[in-house]
Amino acid sequence: MTFDNALKLLDILLYNGISEIDIIGGEPLLLDWMPDFIQIAVKSGRSVNLSTNGSSVEMLEKFAALNPEKFNIGISLEGSTEAIHNWLTNSNNFYRALASIGELISSGLDPIVKTVVSRETIDDIPEIVNLLRKMEVKRYGLIHMDLMTRDAARKNAALGYCDFLDQYEIIRKSNSDMTIFKVNASCFDKQTIPESVRCAGGITKLSVMPDGSVYPCNLFQHFPEFNLGNIFEGDFFSIWASPKLHLFRNCGENRCRINSCPNWHSCTGGCPAHGYYHHGKDLRHDVRCEEN
Repeated sequence: MTFDNALKLLDILLYNGISEIDIIGGEPLLLDWMPDFIQIAVKSGRSVNLSTNGSSVEMLEKFAALNPEKFNIGISLEGSTEAIHNWLTNSNNFYRALASIGELISSGLDPIVKTVVSRETIDDIPEIVNLLRKMEVKRYGLIHMDLMTRDAARKNAALGYCDFLDQYEIIRKSNSDMTIFKVNASCFDKQTIPESVRCAGGITKLSVMPDGSVYPCNLFQHFPEFNLGNIFEGDFFSIWASPKLHLFRNCGENRCRINSCPNWHSCTGGCPAHGYYHHGKDLRHDVRCEEN
């Protein structure tokens, strides 16, 4: 996305009363205009959340003057050591991520450090927490691993939602001096969304891709049939009124067949993107819960 289109997007969001922007990637800080855009967005009154791998330490100095009540920055840390983090991320980024965390703490921005919970990271998460405590990190997020692949090895690494929830509760209860929160699809926690909807996609959020194409959420970006239009070419309310969103806005019952699941009554049937990817239009239970 060009800087001009980013500003055009911000104008559209302002005009339509959208108050919160999540910037994810890829790696957003590879765009040299990103700090300027975030400063403009925050000054406009928007709340901005930025996710980064922490590789661009020098860029973070430009955020020092931002209001921490309006700007949250999350940094990925997938291991407590260089070997583990770099292996899981296929990068050489561990020490730059730590430097970025330190830079943000020193500037008063209170970063959120995040780890994807999988069978590969479970045993190391307590060590990550200990490392973060020494760095005086106050907020730590555990992310439920996506499984938008049919690779058998990745499927074995993913946790079902109940297993993920159990791991989250263990970490939260044993680290009361830190704010531990979880990041998971809204479909598993239906009290967080309006009644009779499938998930937050097309309800409380939309995803805009770099070319301006809009999807119910970023996990649907690989399915052209869920393209709602282009925000730079069409009217926002035409996009918002797309009949393609009926799937998300009309969910009369839990379509998951695993009714013995202890979370069944709090679930709307699992993530529809995972359901669509693995089962097609049938949208059966979430594949992450299938083997768990």
